[in-house]
Amino acid sequence: MPHRFDALRKDAASMEAAFHTLANSIPQLAWMAQPDGSIFWYNQRWYDYTGTTIDEMTGWGWKSVHHPDHVDRVSAKFSEVFATGEPWEDLFPIRSHRGEYRWFLSRALPIRDENGKIQRWFGTNTDVTDQKKSEERQTLLMREIDHRAKNALSVAQAVVSLTKADNVESYKASVEGRIASLARAHSLLAASRWDGADLKMLIRDEISPYDDGVEKRTFLDGPSIILEPSTAQSLALIVHELATNAAKYGALSLPDGRLDVSWELKQGEIELLWNESGVALDDLPSQTGFGTTLLDRLIREFAEGELHRDWTNDGLKARLYIRTNRENSKVPTRKSDQTPLKPAQPSHSTNLPSVLIVEDEVLTAMDLEYRIAEAGYRVIGPVGTVDEARAAIEKDLPKIALLDGNLGGVKSFDLAMDLRVSGVEIVFCTGYEELENLPDGLGDCPIVSKPFRDEVLMDALRTAREKLEQLQ
Repeated sequence: MPHRFDALRKDAASMEAAFHTLANSIPQLAWMAQPDGSIFWYNQRWYDYTGTTIDEMTGWGWKSVHHPDHVDRVSAKFSEVFATGEPWEDLFPIRSHRGEYRWFLSRALPIRDENGKIQRWFGTNTDVTDQKKSEERQTLLMREIDHRAKNALSVAQAVVSLTKADNVESYKASVEGRIASLARAHSLLAASRWDGADLKMLIRDEISPYDDGVEKRTFLDGPSIILEPSTAQSLALIVHELATNAAKYGALSLPDGRLDVSWELKQGEIELLWNESGVALDDLPSQTGFGTTLLDRLIREFAEGELHRDWTNDGLKARLYIRTNRENSKVPTRKSDQTPLKPAQPSHSTNLPSVLIVEDEVLTAMDLEYRIAEAGYRVIGPVGTVDEARAAIEKDLPKIALLDGNLGGVKSFDLAMDLRVSGVEIVFCTGYEELENLPDGLGDCPIVSKPFRDEVLMDALRTAREKLEQLQ
């Protein structure tokens, strides 16, 4: 009998050694717990990762290495599962001995005897940090793609809404031309992963549809300048409008016409010269219409520049100034020789409140302006940055503010909170499916998704107006 017990002890010791070898060789952190959830054993990988000891971890000591933002939730679910005997699964971060938190997918199963009574629990923690980051990147990527797609649709909607023409064919040509211009700018930006667009390539792409290439009539001269995305899109439309005019009645409308475009960078500002020659003009082109309005608005309000035009008998001579960085540029603003554009305002008297428009996409901003003014509201702006909005409200505090939730990567939430403190009602207009991290004080603000429908926009403004009336 003694020999038999010795053999059993050796077998048990051998099995225990084999278990520990197996438990310490698996890639997961492993542990065992009493029926009530009190952990009494961890494998070596747990100690290697956390830098703890069994004395520190016994019982409920594992809480000390859990993230404070998650530990209460995990503990509550952990206790509930151990009370019911159901298998457990959760996802949470655990701190390493270096102080780094990594995400673990954790599972535990009850080990039962022949009568079904739980004897202990066996659990594992699997590091899924890399997978989680990959999923988060994928989610963020899809969110940004959705955002850009909705913004692009909003811009296309604005082009269709704002373009005016005398007949269907002219209207179609104008809409197609402007959308194609934006598409070319987007292609350049996409090639650089939206880091920027080269000025020369942008100008070349916008002029090429109007130059037949049989005889060289267009000459470009200037240094390589990388434009930030917002400037690139505005400048693409500016060059498109100039090129369209040149193709209609300027240098690109005649075989002997010539177009010289040159530029240089001076103290954070682009000076661009547009010089048409070889054109005999009997009558000066009209200086009214959407094309001219768009051109002036793009330059003056959204590119923070100015345009000086001089129609001569030989063609258009234009000098264009555009800021390359609207947030940081300290170039002094010159007084433009252009008559300031009057923002669209209602043609009839109205008691409707004023609305500040803060939107960094120029065509969307113009579309909002015309729609809101047509409905009878007094429009302030539009402006494209938080700083411009703050400058505008110092001069004229609105009753309602229509804010893009994301202005060139800067959230407008702080501005919205400040406006609310001043008694201004907020309506958000966004290309995102939902506004993340919206402060509690803004949770009741109406949200209009891009591309917006007119009735949804007007309902949101009506809701804001009704709130104002309740406070009076």
